[in-house]
Amino acid sequence: MRNFPEILKNSIIDEEFYFPLVEGDQNTLRLSEAKEGLSVEIKINNSDNIYCFSFDKDKVSQKDTVFPFFNSGTRGLCSKNDYILVFQNGYDVIVFLIELKSTNTGSYLKQLRSGKLFFQFIIDRVKLASEGSPEFDKTEFDKLKICYKGILCHIKRTADKDTSRHKPKDIKVEFKSTPYLDVCRLNYDKVYYLSQLL
Repeated sequence: MRNFPEILKNSIIDEEFYFPLVEGDQNTLRLSEAKEGLSVEIKINNSDNIYCFSFDKDKVSQKDTVFPFFNSGTRGLCSKNDYILVFQNGYDVIVFLIELKSTNTGSYLKQLRSGKLFFQFIIDRVKLASEGSPEFDKTEFDKLKICYKGILCHIKRTADKDTSRHKPKDIKVEFKSTPYLDVCRLNYDKVYYLSQLL
């Protein structure tokens, strides 16, 4: 069976929604909050098996481009998080649900939950579309252990403690438990390593 990020990229998610690595730097993923001009970078290794995409596109019309069948006037029905980063190592798959905010973190947890529900829908659609395909091994696919982690990027009001004597990639990012998924908070204009988030 092909790896899951590759299946998403080549067969499942339309390339319009693919979010590429930084041009000229195949080890950096730069996630941006366009309205505020803020960004955060995640460094990866060439060997990391990842795929990043975003359904949070500007609306072309009054209808939501991802959920055109929902009534967009119903508050929260079409909510979605900004980015989804999928990482696979063996049978372990971590789905990072990423939300970018400025200082008002507001409904970020609802948006992360929405991303989780939507990704679970994607998994079920992958299984449905792949039934009977010689390239798809359901037994192998069912061995995947999928874990969800939320990431909130925002402007922190307090300074981080001094960790200058440590190499940044050696400092693990702390995830805190919520009723729906574990969530960490990252600062804008900083560089993080994927290894810190695992």
